[in-house]
Amino acid sequence: ILDKFLAHPVTINSLQYQKEQQKAKYLTQQVMVGYSDSNKDGGIFSSQWNLYNTQADLVCIGEKHQVKIRFFHGKGGSISRGAGPTHWFIRSLPHTSVDGNIRLTEQGETIERKYANKVNAAYNLELLMANAVRATVLDRFTSRSAHILSAELDFLAKESVKHYTRLTNHPYFIRFFEQATPIDAIENSKIGSRPARRTGKRSLDDLRAIPWVFSWTQSRFNIPSWYGVGTTLELLQNDYPEKFKKITEHLPTDSFIRYVFTNIDTSLNATDEDIMRSYAELVEEEEVKNTILDLMLKELGKTRRMIDVLLEKPIKERRTNHYYSTILRAEALYPLHKKQINLLRQWRRLRKEGREDTAEQVLVTLLRSINAIASAIGNTG
Repeated sequence: ILDKFLAHPVTINSLQYQKEQQKAKYLTQQVMVGYSDSNKDGGIFSSQWNLYNTQADLVCIGEKHQVKIRFFHGKGGSISRGAGPTHWFIRSLPHTSVDGNIRLTEQGETIERKYANKVNAAYNLELLMANAVRATVLDRFTSRSAHILSAELDFLAKESVKHYTRLTNHPYFIRFFEQATPIDAIENSKIGSRPARRTGKRSLDDLRAIPWVFSWTQSRFNIPSWYGVGTTLELLQNDYPEKFKKITEHLPTDSFIRYVFTNIDTSLNATDEDIMRSYAELVEEEEVKNTILDLMLKELGKTRRMIDVLLEKPIKERRTNHYYSTILRAEALYPLHKKQINLLRQWRRLRKEGREDTAEQVLVTLLRSINAIASAIGNTG
């Protein structure tokens, strides 16, 4: 698409006109990179690796047409939608994709966390600028080559998406999702700039990425940011031990895999089996509840184990402060989750009985509980 677009006479004339008007040195075309829907459709690893490869390809297409590509990273506030430490994110990008020109979004609660006071704002802007300069300078004095782990990462991306979509395409999955998470309450909130669904259909394809991630985060499943990873790593270790060993050897020094696996590790630490089971009790059909919950808990256990093997230490030893801060936060969160589960059960019952006025009153308190949990966890969708 970009190749044909940049070759079109209207595009060539427009870019030339913009260059003259702005007194710029180069022709520049902005290209937005979207993290949310790719993650929703294929899981975190497939999303991250395919976006990496796509940016590398688009840089080459820009060079072919003598146009500099300015990537506009549409990152959300959660790991499942592209969030992560700014400096590690920039270091994880492919060769010459920054080149002195980068744009990114800051969304939701990340704005308050990063820019609510001048000291934080200055620090985060310096972090962005310093690492953009670092990437630009390093890339100009080094040559471009394929990622050293391309074969291994291709395997992880292809296998993880298979396992992830096996869950999301399961005939029981949508029923479990709509009952075990507060998605229906989130759809009734008035905090988004757009409706939760594109056309109003009750399907996964029609649901936007923000409420999708928000609902899994509230119920502490967090599946968009880890599901499929454990099975794929185990498969790699069992069937291709040399490839698995190669990943472990490069993990301390390779910016891309370090960034992705650290984010997965962070998300796993925020995932809570006891709370997952509590929300699953909202599912009315026993078979639906047991089938999907069992799949999730098995994959969660496998992913935790494989990340510990890959990173060589349990999170308690690797990231002591992060581990204990999660435990401290849990004391406040458990009663909040219990309250929300009771409110969801009450609100749904009142709606079924047709008592809309009373249900509306309960919804106000329910939405307040969603806000409280989001504030305690530190992110929404």
